[in-house]
Amino acid sequence: MADYRVLGIIDRGYRGAVEVQFFDALYGILDFRQQLSGVALALRGAAVTVAIDEGDYKPVVEFGPIRIDTLPDYRGSVRQLIAEGVPVMVDEPDLRALGFTAADLIEGVQCLDTNELATRWDEYDGVWFV
Repeated sequence: MADYRVLGIIDRGYRGAVEVQFFDALYGILDFRQQLSGVALALRGAAVTVAIDEGDYKPVVEFGPIRIDTLPDYRGSVRQLIAEGVPVMVDEPDLRALGFTAADLIEGVQCLDTNELATRWDEYDGVWFV
């Protein structure tokens, strides 16, 4: 599988915080990047919001006296993916439907029309819905 190229598609924006604190979908994409020759990420639906640039963000949840600060930082993961050369794309109509524009995205994230995203599928050996 060393020369296997994958496009990962994430369309659910929230999968729990405490439940996925040690292995979220974006962390999985980072892990796959090391095992495959090529990985790219497309965000659709509510998942486009993880690519919105909100500056510094540190998620914390408190349950009474218990403080959990090991929750996923999705925007930090998007930044790390971009820094490591993983193409990150968002679906422009979904972004717009949620009240955002390409100007709201983390630097390096590509904003593409749904049809353009779909035409890229054949560039990959596999399309995985993560």
